[in-house]
Amino acid sequence: MPATSRRRLSPTPRRILDILESAAPGAVRSRASDRLAMAHDASHYLLTPEAVVTPTGADQVGALLRASSAHRLSLTFRSGGTSLSGQSSTGHILVDTRRNFRELGVLDDGNKVRVQPGVTVRQANARLAVYGRKLGPDPASEAACTVGGVVANNSSGMACGTVNNTYSTLESLVLVLPSGTVLDTGASDADSKLRQLEPEIHDGLLRLRDRVRGNAESQRIINKLFVIKNTMGYGLNAFLDFDSPADILAHLAVGSEGTLAFIAEATSAPSR
Repeated sequence: MPATSRRRLSPTPRRILDILESAAPGAVRSRASDRLAMAHDASHYLLTPEAVVTPTGADQVGALLRASSAHRLSLTFRSGGTSLSGQSSTGHILVDTRRNFRELGVLDDGNKVRVQPGVTVRQANARLAVYGRKLGPDPASEAACTVGGVVANNSSGMACGTVNNTYSTLESLVLVLPSGTVLDTGASDADSKLRQLEPEIHDGLLRLRDRVRGNAESQRIINKLFVIKNTMGYGLNAFLDFDSPADILAHLAVGSEGTLAFIAEATSAPSR
């Protein structure tokens, strides 16, 4: 049989829309006006998506990720779209997480805040101001940038340094993994759930943790890179700072730009 005949054929545009609609009923838009409206973000790139999907919650995001894996569809998550680097633009499937992920809860008299990715930094700070607190990260685009992008891009701003940045003030995340598994890393059974539902990820994180900790040179390099303000690449310092795979995964997700999981909710400790 010729090699070309063994290739997995990409779904047709009509089939793609059917797949997306099955995963997120009523949430798929494919009109030219809908797609062109999302063809650019704050960067200079112009990429028109094949379709725009506005999931209603983490469960629909999980279904979209399962469909993406099964049918080799490329998904790009977008919330505020304020990045100058084009991370929220795509010529494939754009998942709009601004519209339906706007829950915000202040907990423990302002000592904690639980935020979904569609909430802007300014909206969160307006609620926290009553308690004399604010989010640690202080990006200049706080009026428009959202918490989802702040966490996923490890956005920081000029004043937060290494103490009040996203990584340091994070307590837990609700993650939707590529398989569709929804994991609340703040739950008491988070680690056992990760081990049960995603054994390869759980065991892999343990192996990487032990490999890093067992190599003095790796530890030296990581400590050197992260003792200063560093928002580049994965937060490998998570392998030194945390023991459990669930906590490691949560902090690896900070700055991962959507490559490890979708961040459906973040709980953090605001600063004064």
